[in-house]
Amino acid sequence: MKFFVILSVVSLVLVSFAISTRESTEAQEGNTNPASTREQKEKTTERMMVSFSDLSSLFSVIVLVTLMLWAGANAEAQGSNPCDHPNNLPASFFEVPVGPQGNWTAVALPDPRQPDDPLVPVVVLGAGGIQGPAHRRGMRLGCGTLKNRSQKSVTAVLLRWILVRRQDHLVISQHGYNSDTVLVQGHTPPIDLTISKGAIRRTDFSIISFASVTEGLTKDGILSGDYFLYLGVHEVLFEDGSVWKAKPLL
Repeated sequence: MKFFVILSVVSLVLVSFAISTRESTEAQEGNTNPASTREQKEKTTERMMVSFSDLSSLFSVIVLVTLMLWAGANAEAQGSNPCDHPNNLPASFFEVPVGPQGNWTAVALPDPRQPDDPLVPVVVLGAGGIQGPAHRRGMRLGCGTLKNRSQKSVTAVLLRWILVRRQDHLVISQHGYNSDTVLVQGHTPPIDLTISKGAIRRTDFSIISFASVTEGLTKDGILSGDYFLYLGVHEVLFEDGSVWKAKPLL
């Protein structure tokens, strides 16, 4: 946007200069001694034509560059990731949707198993959630952090979620998942997200709805108990067209 403003100002200056030059030249021609030769007039006219031609070309280039910069800035703004600017998140980012009511607690955490597996190319390093007030229970996942541990650039990821009881956390960390500890599991659609090799990137995890995850555990909209919502990676799409998929959980 700054480039657009600067180039616009420069364009206006050039146009003003061209108009001023033309007016000055016309004034000089009006004061020319009648005895001036035709050759002098032709040279003056030729210099004016060259000058205006140069200015016209320069002005065209400036306009073209301005439009290109504006289009690029506009495209970047449309495809921007809000989590890339955590200090400038929109107000809607903090709106917590209504979730299950009742006496429950939940904490969103990175999957405790994937970071220890060297074959997993992308892992969740951090995840957080915002919970609503007591009279309006709910939970909204916020910005999560992903790390690309591979030597290839990532173009998209599918996140997975696993809901477990808080009391089973230690067992899962030591021995992995089983049918008794996993209450609910699932994954998201592909999320377009470029992550260079070895890089870390943040993205919005709110695509995972806590209300939907716990829907099968509620009774008449009431949920009880203490839970951990583990967040990991289900699938990774790389720039070279290859795909990595996580092994089945159970």
